[in-house]
Amino acid sequence: MSTKPKSESTMKLLLAAVFIVYMYFLIRIIVFKGAPFSLQSLWEQAGRMLEHPDRIFKRQGNYVPFKEISRGIEHLSLSDPFSSLNLVGNLLAFIPFGVFVPMLLSQKVRLFQKVFMLSFALSLSFEVTQLVLYIGTFDVDDLILNTCGGVVGYAIYRMLVSSGLFTTISKRC
Repeated sequence: MSTKPKSESTMKLLLAAVFIVYMYFLIRIIVFKGAPFSLQSLWEQAGRMLEHPDRIFKRQGNYVPFKEISRGIEHLSLSDPFSSLNLVGNLLAFIPFGVFVPMLLSQKVRLFQKVFMLSFALSLSFEVTQLVLYIGTFDVDDLILNTCGGVVGYAIYRMLVSSGLFTTISKRC
């Protein structure tokens, strides 16, 4: 009996486990800004927002594409490394997503479109969650940067596969 199917399923399971851990940290960082949270407090917050849905539409946010990105680029400073944290952070946070998705999907057709759409959908769900649960603000630039991060991750995945470094992992998954 061959061990290849077992090693393939083990690799896929390990990859899925690492992806779940990554998603947990991504949610903690992007949605909750690293702050502690509990399901009970989220449930209570959702209840308060449902009682007063008009509050959602009165919330401040950035709905103008590239507004905060432009502002961030203007204020880039080598003396203040935190000036670019939002720009770089949102981009970097989604790069692993763009690498994981092609490895986890069983159908390897139209991977770029899938990575793009899934990155966009996940980022949109994060932004809407922050808006609705009143735990952050909706920022269209975060949506753009996160989606770009997923695309950059996919480009890295493609480079690793084409260079042969990722061939065995890619074939096993």
